[in-house]
Amino acid sequence: MNVTFESLLADLPGVELVHTAGAPIRDIAHDSRDVKPGSCFVCRRGLRVDGHDYVPAALAAGAAAVVAERPVEIPADVGLAIVPDGRVALASLARRFWGEPDRRLGLVGVTGTDGKTSTSRLIAWMLGAYGPGVGELTTVNTRAGGVDLEKAGRLTTPEAPVVARLLAQMAGGGDAWAVVEVASHALELARVDGFAFDRAVITNVTHEHLDLHGSLEAYRAAKRRLLDLLAQGPDDGRGKAAVLNADDQVTSGFAVGCPVDVVTFGKTNPADVSARRAGVTPDGLVVAGSSPWGNWEARTRLRGRWNVANVAAAVACVGSITSDVSAGVERLASFAPVKGRMETIAAGQPFQVIVDFAHTPAALAACLAEVRTYTHGRVLAVFGSAGDQDEEKRPMLGRAAAEGADVAIVTNEDPRRERPEDIARAVIAGSTGGGARFETVHDRREAIARAFELARAGDAVVLAGKGHEQSIQFADHEEPWDEAGAARDALADLGYGGG
Repeated sequence: MNVTFESLLADLPGVELVHTAGAPIRDIAHDSRDVKPGSCFVCRRGLRVDGHDYVPAALAAGAAAVVAERPVEIPADVGLAIVPDGRVALASLARRFWGEPDRRLGLVGVTGTDGKTSTSRLIAWMLGAYGPGVGELTTVNTRAGGVDLEKAGRLTTPEAPVVARLLAQMAGGGDAWAVVEVASHALELARVDGFAFDRAVITNVTHEHLDLHGSLEAYRAAKRRLLDLLAQGPDDGRGKAAVLNADDQVTSGFAVGCPVDVVTFGKTNPADVSARRAGVTPDGLVVAGSSPWGNWEARTRLRGRWNVANVAAAVACVGSITSDVSAGVERLASFAPVKGRMETIAAGQPFQVIVDFAHTPAALAACLAEVRTYTHGRVLAVFGSAGDQDEEKRPMLGRAAAEGADVAIVTNEDPRRERPEDIARAVIAGSTGGGARFETVHDRREAIARAFELARAGDAVVLAGKGHEQSIQFADHEEPWDEAGAARDALADLGYGGG
């Protein structure tokens, strides 16, 4: 694509055009390593580095223009514009460069502390029952125009240029809707600012990411930001609706003063879409409920009682779009469980092995409680807590394991720049008062092997915190990782290899 620098800047709030670019703009970049000839390089002040320091590198790579928050030295033939906020400008420029693709398809944003990925995928799967294609951008997958794309990096929600490019690919591939999982980081750091959302789904808001937000109040405000974006964007004929959890105190409170229509879902409190666990089959959960579009019953391959709420959220969102839920609910029978979410590893061993992404206190507690309901023996948990992130949740994770497991093995999750022993010590500090016996084995592969060594017939071993993730991050390197694969390897070492 080729556009003029001036057309990109049109109507950008607070922009000052210092001088024009001598060449058309061929890409938008915020990382100097991604700059190619013709790129517009957008400077942002990051959490650890300042993009303004990398202008020389961007120019050397062929940048045709620079957008900055303060004056920088550039050649006369390179465009320059000054903006109040580089992050907000990056999102606006990316949208415009890619032809505002968020307005060419319906856009669903899903956020929350827990359940974002499963709910996003459930919504996309259900919408697929109603005709044109549905694009997906979640923690575990990217899909555009009916083609599964490789997921680049570990960010739940990529930076704005990637989001805009993928949405353009979805719209160009014939997708009518896109479902985007929106992390609180993306909302706080303006990665989706200006995108025209048509539906905003909030699953719940508990405790997470205080390392970035600083307080629960700020974290909650970041989640609510999705509703502000929903209200600010234009209505392109698809209507606007906020889909909120009636059972979650924080989320239900967002309905007060919400400037768009609200559709609620829940298991306990009165809600527009009610849901209950109607049964458990060998294949998974049966979820049933009522809605403004009629009563419904879904037979699924999902496990975990929290998926009742996730299904209800999907039903509420899809119903608000299609005014029908029957076809979408029927399609849930063929929905494949999300990788790393209550994933069972069976190799002929006499104990259960479950891989789950549970990495927040609430999710870990719910996961262990669920496994307890169908385990005759003990529950063993292998888990950790990420380094360089929310320290306050570490003792809360320890408390959840102490109360929900019989044996807890604390191990590496992503220690990053912190010492694993310091993280483990903080986790175990919360274990007082519970009944679990704690051990520390920093090497995750060894921790899994230790849990299997301790497991007896009838026990269940829960491997929590990594789920689908494909690496473990340390201070100076990143090691490839596959939790399910590591579990199978450890079982094979014990002589188990059958189905």
